[in-house]
Amino acid sequence: MPFLIVSVVYCLQPGAGAFEAGAAKTDITAPVGTPLNGYGARMGRNSAGIHDPIWSRALYLDDGETRLFLVSLDLVAINPELRQRVEELTADLIPPENIILTATHTHNGHGGMSRSIPYRFVSGRFIPEVVESTAAGVAASMRNAFEKRRRAALGYAVGTHQGLSANRRYPGGPTDEQLGVIVVEDADGNPISFVTNFAGHPTSIDDPDTFNFSADYPGFYCLEMETLLGPECVPIFLNGAEGNQTITAPENKSGWERTEAVGRMIARRAHEIAQTMTFSEPKMMLSQKTAPLPLTLATFIQPEEVVLKSLEINDLLISFFPGEPCVELGLNLRALALARGYGAHFSVGLSNDYVNYFVPRHLYADLTYESAMTFFGPGTEDWLYEQFLSLMLRVGADEEAPGQTPLPEPLLEEVDGGTMITVKGDSRSLGAQRGNAFAVDIQARFEQRVVQPVNQGDWVPDSGMWGGLPAFVNVPALALSFMGMGSRNLLKGISLDLMKEMEGMAEGARLPFEGLWLLQNAPLYAGINDKSLLYAAPICTMVAITGGRAGAESIIIGRNLDWALPEKGVITRVQPESGHPFIQAGFSWSSGVVTGMNDGGLVLCVERIQPETESLPQRAPVEFMLRDLLQSTVGFTEAVEAVKALDYIRNVHVMVAGMEEGKPRAAVVELGNPPVVRYDEDGLLLGVLPENTAASMATRKRYTTAKEILASQPEVSLEFLQQVLTGGGQPTVDNLERIWNAQTRHSAILLPTSREMWVAFPLASGNAGQFTRISVSGEAS
Repeated sequence: MPFLIVSVVYCLQPGAGAFEAGAAKTDITAPVGTPLNGYGARMGRNSAGIHDPIWSRALYLDDGETRLFLVSLDLVAINPELRQRVEELTADLIPPENIILTATHTHNGHGGMSRSIPYRFVSGRFIPEVVESTAAGVAASMRNAFEKRRRAALGYAVGTHQGLSANRRYPGGPTDEQLGVIVVEDADGNPISFVTNFAGHPTSIDDPDTFNFSADYPGFYCLEMETLLGPECVPIFLNGAEGNQTITAPENKSGWERTEAVGRMIARRAHEIAQTMTFSEPKMMLSQKTAPLPLTLATFIQPEEVVLKSLEINDLLISFFPGEPCVELGLNLRALALARGYGAHFSVGLSNDYVNYFVPRHLYADLTYESAMTFFGPGTEDWLYEQFLSLMLRVGADEEAPGQTPLPEPLLEEVDGGTMITVKGDSRSLGAQRGNAFAVDIQARFEQRVVQPVNQGDWVPDSGMWGGLPAFVNVPALALSFMGMGSRNLLKGISLDLMKEMEGMAEGARLPFEGLWLLQNAPLYAGINDKSLLYAAPICTMVAITGGRAGAESIIIGRNLDWALPEKGVITRVQPESGHPFIQAGFSWSSGVVTGMNDGGLVLCVERIQPETESLPQRAPVEFMLRDLLQSTVGFTEAVEAVKALDYIRNVHVMVAGMEEGKPRAAVVELGNPPVVRYDEDGLLLGVLPENTAASMATRKRYTTAKEILASQPEVSLEFLQQVLTGGGQPTVDNLERIWNAQTRHSAILLPTSREMWVAFPLASGNAGQFTRISVSGEAS
C-alpha cells in the first residue's frame, strides 16, 4: 500500500544547546494477586498470573532550552494518585510540568491504585503499596533514561497502516489510518528510542488469560521493535484517539495469534515508514494549561479541572488527551492543526489524567458505552478543540486569536403575569441568552424538580445494584450521574442545532448539560412507576376555529396549558441564524415547544392525554421534536406527516394548523399505534373528543363545555375566544373540569394569517391577566 513520508530537516540554531536524549525501561509488574484494571465485568478481582511483563518506558529529551520526559506505561490509564507520587519521587530531577505520562490502555495491567470508590468497581481495592512500587518503578525508568542521555538527533514521519484498526461501534465507521513515527538516535546512528502512534483498543485478551497480566498487542509491538533494532533501543507505544477503535484480525487470526500479529505488524510497518527519515537536532516547545472542565453531574468521580499538554517538535504537534477521545475528535483536531501550518499531528490519549471518554456531539445521543462514559455534555467536543487550539503556538493566516465572543443582550419585557424575551443569534447564543436571563429560576427548578426527588429517594430504585450499595456510597450523587447517562437516548431525533441551543442554555444557567436535560424530562421521569404525584403530566384545552366560523381571520387556534406546579410564564421570540423565526409560550426552563407558531403561520400545540407510567420513549419527547419542526417547516401537510412519523410516542395529541394554498387547515394528530388524524368539522376542531375514554373525566368535561359554547356560535371572534379560555372573569377555582382553573399556566390564541399570538398568564389572584399581543416579526402590545 502506498504511504506518505513527511520529513523535516532543521539546523541547530546558533548558540543553542546540543540536543540530548536517553531512554530506559523498568519492569513494574505488580505481585500476582493484585487487582486487574480495565473491565467492569471483572469487578476489580485479583490477577491470577503473568503472561508477559508490565513495563514503564521513559524517553528523556533536552534541546538546551526545553527538557522533558515522555513516559509510556502498560496500564489502562494514568490516575491522579500515581501521577502525583511519580512527580514527588522525581522532584529533584525535573519539574512536574515537564513530565508527560501516558498509558498504552492495556486492560490486563494492574489496578489497585485509585482511591475513588466508583473506580474501584473496575480497578479493585486501593493498595497504597502498589501505588508506591509502581511510582518507584516509573521514577527508576526516568532516572535511568536521564543517566543514559547523550548527544542525539530526532526524526519523524507519518504513513499509513494496512487496515489494522476498525471502528468497534459502527461497522464501516471512521478509523484513523495514520501511523505516526518518531525515532531518536545517537551521534553514531544507534537508535535510542522508537516511538509509534497508533489508535486501537488493547482489549484482545480472552480466556484463559483474562486474569493474567499482559501488555496486550503494544507489548508485542515493543518485542518486535527490539528484534528489529536491538535490545538497547527502547520502543515506546503511544495510543491515539482510540475511544471507538479496535484492532482487526489479520488473516482471521484469533486469540494470542491475533494479538501478536497486530503488534508485530505495527512495528514492521512503522520501521518501513522510518527508512527514509531525515534526522536533525530539533527545537521543542512544551505547552500546558490547567483548564476548568465543563460542569458535570458526576462530581463524585470527576475533577473540576484538568491539565492539558501539547508538544511541538519542529513542525510536528502532539496533543495529549486526559482520557479516551473517539477517532472523530482526533481527525478533526489534526485538520485544525494542519490548517495552522503544522507539518503533522499526533493525538495521544490516556495522558496525565483520566476523565473517561470524549465523543463527538453527533454521537452523544447514541446510548453506547463511549457516550455513556462522556460526563461533560455534548459540547465537550468544542471545549477540547478550544483548549488544544489555545495551546498551539501557530495561528492560521486568516485566523484570529481565540477569545470569548460576548453574548448579545436579549430583549426582556414584562407582560401582565409573565415575561417576554426576544433572543437572536446562532443556536448556542439563543440558549445562552435564555439561560443567563432566567438562571436563578432554572437553578431553583432543577433543585426542586430533579435534585430533591433524588435526595428523597423517590427517583432511586430499591432493587438490583441500588438495593445493595454500602452505606458509605453517596447514592444521590451516583443516581444523578446514572440518570444523566440513561437520558441520552431521549436526545435521539433532536437536531444538532437544538442540542447546541440547550448547551448554551445550560451554560448560561450554570448547570451541567445533563442537569438541564433531566429538568426538561422531569415530568416524564416522575410519571414512571406511579410517581405521578410528584409531577402531573400537562393537561390542556386545544381548539381550532376555521372557515366562516372564524370570521375575517379564517382560522383561530386557542389553547390553555394546565400544569400542576407553579411556574414562571415566559414568551420566547426566537430569531435563529438559519431556519424560521418563531414564538412560543412556555416556562423559563423549557427548551421544547408546547405552544408555538413560526413566521410561515405554522401552529403546533401539544396535549398529553395520559402520563407515561410504564416506560420511557426511546427517542426525544414530543415537545423537542416540535421545536425542531417549527424552525425547519412551514407547510401544513408536511408538518402533519412529520408528526405522524413520531410513532414511538403514545397518549399525546398534537394540534397542527396553518394556511395551505391560501386556505385554512387544522388537524389533530393522535399519536398511538397507529396514529390517527382528525380534521375540523363544520369549522370546529377539538384537541380531544369528549367521548374519548382514554382521557380523564375532567378533560372530557372541559372539552364538552368548549364544544357546547363554540358550536353554538356561528362566528367566533378573538375577543369571544379570549373570554371562553379565561373563564369570562369568573373566580378561579381548583377544578380541572373548568377551562380556566387553578392549574392554568397560560392561555394563548394563535392567528396564522397575521402571524400573531395573544397570551395571558395567571396573576397572583389566580385570575387571568391581560392578553399580550406578540407577532413573530417582533411587535408586542
